[in-house]
Amino acid sequence: MTRSRKTTLRLVAVAWPFVLIVLLQTALATFSLQVTSSLRAFVSGESLWSKGQHDALYYLNRYAESGNRSFVARYHQAMAVPLGDRAARLALEADPPDLDAAFRGFVAGGNHPDDIPNVIWLFRYFRWLPVMEACIRDWRTAEGVLMQLLPIGESIDTSRHINENDRRDIIRQLDEINALVTPLTKRFSDRLGEGTRQVQTVLLVSNAVMALVFILLTVWRLNSFLAHRRAIEEQLSHTANHDDLTGLPNRRLFEDRLTRALAEPGSPHALMFIDLDQFKAVNDNGGHAAGDALLRRISHDLDKAIRGVDLLARLGGDEFGIILPNCTPEDALRIGLRLREIAEAIDFVWNGHRYSISASIGVVHLAGLSYTLQEALRAADIACYMAKEKGRNRVHVFETTDAAQTQFTANLNWVQRLHRALEEDSFRLFSQKIATVDGAGAPAEHREILLRLEEDGKLLAPGAFIPAAERFGLMPALDRWVVRHALDIISRRTGAASGTYSINLSGLTLKDDTFLPFLREMLRRSRVPADVLCFEITETSAIENLDDAIAFMNAMRAMGCRFALDDFGVGMSSLTYLKRLPVDYVKIDGSFVRDMLTDKADWMTVEMINQISHLAGRETIAEFVENADILTALRTIGVDYAQGYFLGRPEPFLPDASGTVIPLRRADVA
Repeated sequence: MTRSRKTTLRLVAVAWPFVLIVLLQTALATFSLQVTSSLRAFVSGESLWSKGQHDALYYLNRYAESGNRSFVARYHQAMAVPLGDRAARLALEADPPDLDAAFRGFVAGGNHPDDIPNVIWLFRYFRWLPVMEACIRDWRTAEGVLMQLLPIGESIDTSRHINENDRRDIIRQLDEINALVTPLTKRFSDRLGEGTRQVQTVLLVSNAVMALVFILLTVWRLNSFLAHRRAIEEQLSHTANHDDLTGLPNRRLFEDRLTRALAEPGSPHALMFIDLDQFKAVNDNGGHAAGDALLRRISHDLDKAIRGVDLLARLGGDEFGIILPNCTPEDALRIGLRLREIAEAIDFVWNGHRYSISASIGVVHLAGLSYTLQEALRAADIACYMAKEKGRNRVHVFETTDAAQTQFTANLNWVQRLHRALEEDSFRLFSQKIATVDGAGAPAEHREILLRLEEDGKLLAPGAFIPAAERFGLMPALDRWVVRHALDIISRRTGAASGTYSINLSGLTLKDDTFLPFLREMLRRSRVPADVLCFEITETSAIENLDDAIAFMNAMRAMGCRFALDDFGVGMSSLTYLKRLPVDYVKIDGSFVRDMLTDKADWMTVEMINQISHLAGRETIAEFVENADILTALRTIGVDYAQGYFLGRPEPFLPDASGTVIPLRRADVA
């Protein structure tokens, strides 16, 4: 108990100066706010007073010149302001002060009711200050001169008409009053302004002194803490705006700088996108460590090659962006060509293997056209894409008149068309038979489910819209549509419980963490057993994200689903990959099967893929089987299954004609 009391006393001894300073600072801040608000209200009232006296003189002059009685009414209205303020001042100078009368007077003077308490407070408690005393003295003096208008106004009120002599006399008096009151009014305004500045200065200095005292008390206690905190904040800020791997600015900082550049209309800025052409091969063959090393190397080389004012950023993966301020089209093209040469000249060796490096570069001139951020990024992306389309390892300058560019831009319309098709269920499911090559085995249904798009009464093949869906990230939505509708149809087909239905999945869906919960829910609703489903993934998409693909496939296999590796032979075909991927079937790409009877290389490729697959314990399916001779050749080689026009063309995938729901066992999807 004694130790606790000593600790508390020690804490109080250390903390009380800080508590006192905080309380004093709070009181001073509150007082400063009150004074500042009062000064603002006082200055506002003075402005209304000055305007009132000026308008009163002006309207009397107008009346004297024109004889129009409407100006007399305006004079009285204007005069009410200084008269109201005068009544308020006299009420406050009375002993004791009449606060209610002062309030009514200031209201008559046009002051806002919320400001009047502040004006009264300032007048009562601070008029002893020299500057305030001088202001009030000038107010009284100017007011005394202004009161000379009252007899003139009264004489005008009692006389409906004035003759020429009266008119000249009134104008002369008004000129004399104006000559006297104008400098007094100005002096009143100047002194009030000076007083306001003095008071604000005093308050500012007082707050600054109090803050300084507080800082001096705290800095010696918190210096190390603040230094540590600043270091963390700087690190977080740098991390938030820079790429961890290369140290370059990231997309967030890049887009912020680009937004600023676009806000300078007419400035000759340029934008550049750079995409490495062989990065995937480096990453796949050498591993992520090789890919990371290449990114660091090319980041360093590109950063050294650009101008000091340029901003190089890593936008993600193997994509880089450069903002080139005040850069002519000729200079931007020259810089782009130099960067292409630098990328091509990189001698990158990893684990004894030398890789050929090149870059596709898109350039956009921002001057002359008004781009939004998204439009500028899209233009640069299109230009970079066109550089790849034209053969890679080149620079393409974005031009609105480029026919190929226009075609690519037109493909963006597919985004809206596909969204509309998803909303309106305009897709149609077809299926194609997959049969055993030797004709043996159970007659269970084995089909690949295919997708078509119906527009204006016509069916469009996947080749028309799948590339756009893949490029613009719509494949996961299409995959879900297919799964949802396929399961609904399978649940109503005879013999579905013993069949096999292959559904294609895109590479993007392999990365979608929400697809597995979605599939579980669809299986639960449809009551289709998971083991009738076989998902086809392409060799390229599987290898591109090998570890993620394996985890994805294992999770679905645990539910009972099977897998087929599609288009095998056109990518980085490898027994190692095949052994690691948990697939049940390997589909031999149809480009080899179609011409295998006339092309010995194709025959050998089919035979090799079949042997590799069987060594890995996988069954094989040959695509594009278009005649009996090909089927016989496949039987000779030992391929397990065949698919193609000879065995059956794609046909609409529909429930049984009876429309009855086929009872299926509940899928185990826990």
